[in-house]
Amino acid sequence: MADWSKLSMDVLGLIHDKLSIPDCIRLKASCKSWNLAFKFKHHRPPKLQSPWLMLPDHNDTMAWFFSIADKKIYKVPCPEPMISRRICIGSCHGWLITVDDNCNMHLLNPLTGVQIPLPSVTTLPFVKIVQDSQEPISKFMIGEQQRNGVVVYMVYSIWRMHRFFFHKAVLSMAPDADGSFTIVMIYSVWKRLAFARAGDEAWTSIQTPHGFHDVIHCNDKFYTASYGGTVMAWEPNGLAIVSEIISSDIDEAYIGCMMYLVESPDDNLMLIARHAGEGPIISHTSLFLVFSLDEQDLQWKKVKSLHQQTLFLGGNQSMFLPAADFPELKQNCIYFTNNILEFCGYFHYADSDIGVFNMESKKIEPIDHLGRHLNWPPSVWFFPSLS
Repeated sequence: MADWSKLSMDVLGLIHDKLSIPDCIRLKASCKSWNLAFKFKHHRPPKLQSPWLMLPDHNDTMAWFFSIADKKIYKVPCPEPMISRRICIGSCHGWLITVDDNCNMHLLNPLTGVQIPLPSVTTLPFVKIVQDSQEPISKFMIGEQQRNGVVVYMVYSIWRMHRFFFHKAVLSMAPDADGSFTIVMIYSVWKRLAFARAGDEAWTSIQTPHGFHDVIHCNDKFYTASYGGTVMAWEPNGLAIVSEIISSDIDEAYIGCMMYLVESPDDNLMLIARHAGEGPIISHTSLFLVFSLDEQDLQWKKVKSLHQQTLFLGGNQSMFLPAADFPELKQNCIYFTNNILEFCGYFHYADSDIGVFNMESKKIEPIDHLGRHLNWPPSVWFFPSLS
């Protein structure tokens, strides 16, 4: 019988280049020589997969991911701290941005197990730890500076801090061999902005009067959508990030909606307004409205169809995929999860607000074969990568 463990690196590399990501994970675990071969960087990365949905689970060491393409759940081992005690406040470039139950933040690629610590939350302005003799962290003091210069503090338990202080974060790129990246985060009850670069020991707060719904990165800039309907571009400038207002003409009828930004397949900026209808326990999504930015007059134009595209929204960086390349996806649809952590944190056992919105029929359908899952930790779309 042939000894597959003794295949040459070149042959193993050729096999690697033909495999899907789930196959790569299985074969890496099969023997040491296969695992070693797959670490070489000259091999092509596996082809882009349709996203997995990270599901809530109480297993301390394994993350659960539902694959739309395979209609099955993959269980992936993850490093400390325990994955069941983390929330994901961001997902992009194959990496998760997580916060554990002590409010420590990490970048995590669950498929490779690589993990990068992020600056402490206490490096943000007016965030202090309250300690006692029993626990290293007892409570947090969270302050907000008033117009008269006085800082007003609120007391947050660790439980409350974990659920209500962090909102969303995105990366400029996947961390490379040199660790280069910039991360921007929406945080606090006032939905402020802060950023950090690879190697930073502290967050840098961005001074702005706005609170924010969403942040994305595209075309070498960060873009934000504020609660007042203002869309801004943020560009690195030395040690700071400077802003430019793009448009503030959103109809007031949409300002109460959750808003998302996304880069369209033709590199245009799009805005999605998410309406919620009252359910028996919490508000559930009832409708999406989609707008595209007219770059000539800087006005938002309503979009009636996504055509052959599929859009993924939630705690992830919003992303389009061409349905023609992914037959398992429904075209002209929005696949969404609930990333409003305030709701998920309070209503753990309510039906999760996850589904597929059809732009033509305006109806919401469940995701095939997904089943029912808890609200906490919130589910998030994850685009698997072995980078």
